[in-house]
Amino acid sequence: MYEVRREILDVAKALGEETRFAIFRTIAGSSDPLTVKDLVERLGMHHSAIRIHLNKLEDAGLITSQKRHRPGAVGRPQLAFLPNPDAISITLPPRDYRLLARLAMELAARNGDAEGIDAFGFAWGGDYIRDRGRGVDGPLPLTEAIEVVRREMSDGGAATSVERPDGYSELLLHNCVFAELAPDFDPAICNLHQAVLRGMVSQISGERFDWEQTERICAGASRCVVRITPRVD
Repeated sequence: MYEVRREILDVAKALGEETRFAIFRTIAGSSDPLTVKDLVERLGMHHSAIRIHLNKLEDAGLITSQKRHRPGAVGRPQLAFLPNPDAISITLPPRDYRLLARLAMELAARNGDAEGIDAFGFAWGGDYIRDRGRGVDGPLPLTEAIEVVRREMSDGGAATSVERPDGYSELLLHNCVFAELAPDFDPAICNLHQAVLRGMVSQISGERFDWEQTERICAGASRCVVRITPRVD
């Protein structure tokens, strides 16, 4: 008989309460990390009750928090909550997909050079977005293509947002979907992810652009930031 692991029981217990599940679903469905104030506005609950449920979701490993700075805001930064990328996947019996991913990255690191990994990721990103039926009606402006890719990333478990300073766009990743493997395969796994995203944007947009990663979680930043600038030549 298969023995259910303790952490699976903790997750089931945390999500078994209807209100707590609603809070988790709201956080998981948001493109940005949410503060207690955000959750109060969306769910109409008292902030004290929300904090209690957030603590239980954190204890179960389902969500995590990060400090959110508001430009021009006075006072201490607020805590914002997002899905925990390390949350367990419940399958009975469990399947070790992390081991498979580690084997794949070991193979790539041993047999592929940096240019080969980049070319593979770029082509894979383009194929993926085409198979999803994105951009089939013709190329989109660069800003719209970035937004499509942001939504695709959110569907895949990434907490993402887009900012648009004058002249360029910034794609922000507030969590790392490869957090379990990234430290052991840095910078290969980060470069592969960046190539996939570039391939996705290129497949949708008819515009040429420059791509620069300015912040990396693996390098100690609280988020990954990519600057995407339309090419004028």
